[in-house]
Amino acid sequence: MPEKSQYFPDSFYRVSIKGLCVRDGRLLLAEELLPKMEKPRWELPGGGLDFGEEIRAGFEREVEEEMGLTVTYMSEKPVYAWTYRLEKARSMEWYYTLMLAYRVEFKDLNIRPSDECRKVQFFSKDELANLGLDKHMAKLLTIFNPSDFPELET
Repeated sequence: MPEKSQYFPDSFYRVSIKGLCVRDGRLLLAEELLPKMEKPRWELPGGGLDFGEEIRAGFEREVEEEMGLTVTYMSEKPVYAWTYRLEKARSMEWYYTLMLAYRVEFKDLNIRPSDECRKVQFFSKDELANLGLDKHMAKLLTIFNPSDFPELET
């Protein structure tokens, strides 16, 4: 049975919308280095939904804020979903995040560098395993399958 939280009702999860941009079987990740971080890490594009925000609008807002990119395609349903327990974040001992990952495409990859996106790069499934992904991204290593992403018709 999951542990109870003093901060939220039993059914609370923070929702994070992530983008899966896959080309030739390779997954796009953004390198971020936030002020509180000791070293950069690789992350899927996207971020947390604001309260009451629509999924696509939230994803578009996040990639514009963090990367300066324009979304041209987003799947109707998530391709992958997983949960992750965060510890000592947002002034709380812990909470859970629901990660919803949608297939996406961008107008171009000419990013506007920021702390949350210093650069972008495509990685094969084998390369992902060697990146030392953060704990909240670890599930991606077990579920990402390039065959889940046939070429999109343009």
